[in-house]
Amino acid sequence: GPHHQPINKVRGMRVAVVGASGLVGRTMLRVLEERRFPVSELLPYSRSPKEVVFKGERLKTVPLAEETVEPVDLALFSAGSEVSKTFAPLFARKGALVVDNSSAWRLHPQVPLVVPEVNPEALREIPLGIVANPNCSTIQLVVALKPLLRWGIEEVFVATYQAVSGAGKLALDALEAEERGLEPHESPFPGPIHRNLWPAIGALEDGLYTEEWKLVRETKKILGLNVPVHPTAVRVPVPVGHSEAVGVRLGSEASLDEVAEAFEAQEGLVLAEGPLSPAQVAGRDEVFVSRLRFSPDDHRLLLMWVVADNLRKGAATNAVQIADIIFG
Repeated sequence: GPHHQPINKVRGMRVAVVGASGLVGRTMLRVLEERRFPVSELLPYSRSPKEVVFKGERLKTVPLAEETVEPVDLALFSAGSEVSKTFAPLFARKGALVVDNSSAWRLHPQVPLVVPEVNPEALREIPLGIVANPNCSTIQLVVALKPLLRWGIEEVFVATYQAVSGAGKLALDALEAEERGLEPHESPFPGPIHRNLWPAIGALEDGLYTEEWKLVRETKKILGLNVPVHPTAVRVPVPVGHSEAVGVRLGSEASLDEVAEAFEAQEGLVLAEGPLSPAQVAGRDEVFVSRLRFSPDDHRLLLMWVVADNLRKGAATNAVQIADIIFG
């Protein structure tokens, strides 16, 4: 199909960014620029007309409608599930490779769910012309789990400390308003987030919230393992950068030195000595692991602290890396 045609790098590519004015959309534009992706023409789409900047040029966004869908080489989506369900197939039918950042297609059996440093082989077949970007908290978790596969992974415990930017611009605005002592104009949270946290992200379904189910289901699909995952997802008053306290029960004994060596060899991962805060990794593209240790009560239970920029590796960077592999 159209998804495996080599791209003429000189001519460059027509790239659509759907949801271009959102936090992730704007980050996608920045990442395309930084990685010198060969964009000959950029088509930014958004719900209402906004302005975005790409390579120093101010561009007006195009409202998304069936008649505004153009043939492009690549369409990066970050506009929510409903938009993706409707419009991803339309772009794909017109020859685009779609990389979708919403949850709409992640568990679809014919859609690869990909973190390039973890399962790039899943990109060999893209039957629908759509590739799914995993959830932000899942992406950083699986990058940290990948080097542990050689010992076997028996189960995974994860508690997240997720930045408000993961809930979009309204959420960031709400935190900033509350910090200044104002009532937020509109907040996605059930109550104040400043000086507070909410152990509930998404809707409740069979005892877990949406974000927790994503960690359970997406981790299994990406690793190709039916590994038990025990999640608690928490929204914390941090602007950018998700953190995770992770416990992994290994299938066989390993020394801390061996594990550290495996982490150091893992692409896209940085093993740090001291404890790392989300603010320290904001703006970076790697996944950072610190506080690596075994539980004093269980020498096969590896404990670690995993941090990453949720707008970059957790979303925009991962999507552009996928496109890099396909068109590289």
